[in-house]
Amino acid sequence: MCRPDTHAFLKAADTIIDDLLIKNPLLKALDEAEIFIKKHINLSYAFDGSLQRKERWQYPLEAIRELLLNAVVHRDYKNTSDIVIKVFDDRMLFTNPGRIYGNLTIEDLKRDDYVSSIRNKLLAEAFYLTGDIEKYGTGFVRIREMLKDYPEVSFSIKEIGDFFRIELVYKPTPGDLEKDLQKGLGKDLQKQYGLTDNQLKILESVSLDRTVTQQRLSELIGITSKNIRVNMKKLKDKGLLKRVGPDKGGHWQITLPK
Repeated sequence: MCRPDTHAFLKAADTIIDDLLIKNPLLKALDEAEIFIKKHINLSYAFDGSLQRKERWQYPLEAIRELLLNAVVHRDYKNTSDIVIKVFDDRMLFTNPGRIYGNLTIEDLKRDDYVSSIRNKLLAEAFYLTGDIEKYGTGFVRIREMLKDYPEVSFSIKEIGDFFRIELVYKPTPGDLEKDLQKGLGKDLQKQYGLTDNQLKILESVSLDRTVTQQRLSELIGITSKNIRVNMKKLKDKGLLKRVGPDKGGHWQITLPK
C-alpha cells in the first residue's frame, strides 16, 4: 500500500473545485489519479473526414501519465508530505517531496542527453516491468516530444525548498480561442472571466463572423441593441474583445487578456 497522497484540484489560487485522497496501491492509484484529472480538463473533438471523430484533451494524456509516474517514482519517501496535484483553469501543478536526485540539475533535465539518477530503483523497475515506464531516465525527453503537438501548452520545472514542482500552462492563441468558440467549447472561458450567457453568445457569434453588426447580434441573441452595446463594452473592459478599424469597414477581434 502507498502512503495516502492528497490531490487537490483548484479553479483559482484559493478556490477548491474538488479533491481526492488516494489510499490504493500505487498501480491502482495512478489510474485513479489520471481518471480524476480527466474530470477537470477540457475535451474537444475534431473531424478529419473519416467516420470517427478524434478526441483532443486540453493536455496530452500521455504527458499527464508520465508526470504522475515521475511524481511516484522519484519522490522522497522519507519525507512525510504528500504528492499534490493542482488543476486550475489554465495550468496544472505536480508537486512531490524530494529535490532532484543525484548530481542532476534543472538545466540537465532540459537536455535530451541527460543521464538520470534513480532514487527508488525497485519502484522504477516495477513500473518498467508493467510497461508503464518505457526506458529509465527518458521521461522528460518523452514529455517534450508529446508536447510538440500542443503548442498552446508550455512546460516548466522548479525546485522549491525540499519539493520538486512541474507546471503545465495552457495558453491558447486567439486563433485557437475562436475555433473553440465555434465548436461551442467556451464554457471554461465563461467561468474564468465571469461571463454571462449573452456575453458568451456574443463571442461565439463574433468568432463565426468578425464583421457582424450590433443589430445583427441583437437579432441572433434576442436582446436589444442597447444591451448588445453594454455587453460588448464589458467584454472590451475584460480584454476579450476589441474593434479593429473604423465602424464601417472594420471588424471585431477576440483577444486574450495580457
